Amino acid sequence: SPWCCRPRYCGFLLLLGLGNNSPVGRWFIDVGFPLIFSWPATVIAAVVVAFPLMYRSARGAFEGLDPNMLDAARTLGWSNRKIFFKLMLPLSWSSIAAGTVLSFARALGEFGATLMIAGNIPGKTQTLALAIYDAFQAGNDEQATVLVVLTSCLCLTILVLADRLFGGKAGGR
Repeated sequence: SPWCCRPRYCGFLLLLGLGNNSPVGRWFIDVGFPLIFSWPATVIAAVVVAFPLMYRSARGAFEGLDPNMLDAARTLGWSNRKIFFKLMLPLSWSSIAAGTVLSFARALGEFGATLMIAGNIPGKTQTLALAIYDAFQAGNDEQATVLVVLTSCLCLTILVLADRLFGGKAGGR
């Protein structure tokens, strides 16, 4: 993947754009909501890093639709809005759901960008991935193992639920 998609570089760019010395960062501070090293920064980092998976899945689903079907809807007088919500979105829903699940799994394991923009403050900005790293670095293999099993079970549960909710509906059937 390109260098700009690497989490540590992405985190650095987020820090440059949202940091306390940037215009955006100063604005957040002025309104009483410092962003850097806060829990919203962890969310921003996870979303920014995971979004490409969601985007690619949705884009692929929309590009895979039969253009003749879309043209037929237009000849019936459907507006672009109606075509999107009544035709394109339902037919692409399973791919969008799959992209959402992949994005969530990617965000759950986010490390580099989160560390850059939110830090690793226990009880405030420490994510599961960072807690696993800290436990391992401290030589607490038992705690690291428990956190890895917890994370794995969470991801597996979400994958099973997503499969039950959206499985077998590929192609919008």
